[in-house]
Amino acid sequence: MPKKTYDNYDIVVVGAGNGGLSAAAYMAQHGKHVLVLEKHNAPGGCATSFVRGRFEFEATLHEMCQMGEGENAGAVRQLLDSYGLDVDWVAVDEAYASINTDKETGFNVLMPVGVQEYIDEMERQVPGSRESMETVMEFGRMICDGVDWLAKHNNEPGPLAKVEMMLKYKDLMKIVPVPCDTMLRKIGVPDKAREIYESYWDYVGVDSTKMSFAVYAFMVYTYLTKKPWIAKKASHEISIAYDKAIRDMGGDIWYNTEVTKIDVQGGEVKGVETLDGAYIKCDRVISNLMPTVVYDRLVDPAEVTEYDKKLMNARKLAQSAFTIYCALDIPYDKLGFKPYDTFVRTTGDTLQQYNNAATLEGHKDYCVTIVNAANPECTPKGTCTVQFAKFYTEDAFADIKVEDYFKVKDQIARETIEDFEKVVGIDIMNHIEEIEIATPETWARYLGTPQGDVYGYACGTWDGMFPRVQSGHKHDYKIKGLRFVGGHGTQMDGYSQAYLSGREQARYMLDDIERGI
Repeated sequence: MPKKTYDNYDIVVVGAGNGGLSAAAYMAQHGKHVLVLEKHNAPGGCATSFVRGRFEFEATLHEMCQMGEGENAGAVRQLLDSYGLDVDWVAVDEAYASINTDKETGFNVLMPVGVQEYIDEMERQVPGSRESMETVMEFGRMICDGVDWLAKHNNEPGPLAKVEMMLKYKDLMKIVPVPCDTMLRKIGVPDKAREIYESYWDYVGVDSTKMSFAVYAFMVYTYLTKKPWIAKKASHEISIAYDKAIRDMGGDIWYNTEVTKIDVQGGEVKGVETLDGAYIKCDRVISNLMPTVVYDRLVDPAEVTEYDKKLMNARKLAQSAFTIYCALDIPYDKLGFKPYDTFVRTTGDTLQQYNNAATLEGHKDYCVTIVNAANPECTPKGTCTVQFAKFYTEDAFADIKVEDYFKVKDQIARETIEDFEKVVGIDIMNHIEEIEIATPETWARYLGTPQGDVYGYACGTWDGMFPRVQSGHKHDYKIKGLRFVGGHGTQMDGYSQAYLSGREQARYMLDDIERGI
């Protein structure tokens, strides 16, 4: 029997990840008594940090999109500011470095922010690419205009709004289902320029033959025009600011409180049970946990409809993460390598990169983040950090025996670091003061996701941002009073998109309440 019953909350948010925090803040901002339940002792989910020795490591954030500042503030910056979050933001003054180690088609480039600057550098790297890249960027501008329009009108799902969208942005609607690789080839982007341009694909989670050109071009154009941004005190600073904002607006957050059941009866939410036996009565729940987890662990199987099962199973789990955190006993300016974010690949072909990432043996690609490049004071004086991330496209650790686990993860870490040393000609191994390695198994334990999935569901042309957002006002899943937010939500993966999905689904839930559905 439950120890205690609570009946004074309008909405319960399960999970204090990025999407859950944003949803809770929006609900509290609009006068609803909201309760956030989080199994860990701190907010944020992936948006967190940890300490080893004298170093605080950023856990996951590479960079945030749709930020900007002042009159150039993007949708995410405006959203975070609307909650009154007290965060010290830092701009990254470059786009990315990209290294292809293939002996015949390889390249080593550092691409700048700024549309014209990016085009100029691409022309320098790939003579003859200017005209096609100008076309790509013009598409990016048009897509951003369309997304801005959609953001202002996506609470008007009726037929007239859809007709206006098709008339006003008919070119956008035509290219949404077109894969990025296909579109770039039609535009006539040279192969090398195409491969350099596609370097960001890890952030979308699927290769360029699967991702929508509209989604990818939107992301790149936004980074170039508004810059990538990070929090000066790591992503944990954002999560703590959310906690304060929610409480200041009248919401509650209970940490160390794991939800064991979302009580559904007759297809409707009735309440939530926790591990310590508490029962919170409510008819509205926003879950930061993905449907795969909720329907498998938290809802009575008899209450999960066949439609929900089919929809959930139609979606493929996205990438799992392998991360290596290194703190070095030398300062950043002595490291010998300057870029903030670097993609290192053995081929420029993103489909081959994606397929290689399905196995431990074949996956040799990775990205490297040196936070000191954007935030010099993020580590003690005379030190710096170098962080590596590998993303697996399948459950690559499934067959690893327990007795081999530590050997395998140490081997992958060593091979990755040594490869980077060889590629860029610097010494890391001899300067490591602290090192921590997180495998997909680590992330699975921490996040509770299958396979250590950190990106939710893999997006594609049929299930990407535009289809999800345009149908997001509806109940994708059939249980009344239950909505989902986070990296698996309508806005797809990543910090910025999770924050937007939280606001979006909270707004739709308020509409549900008003209409009694």
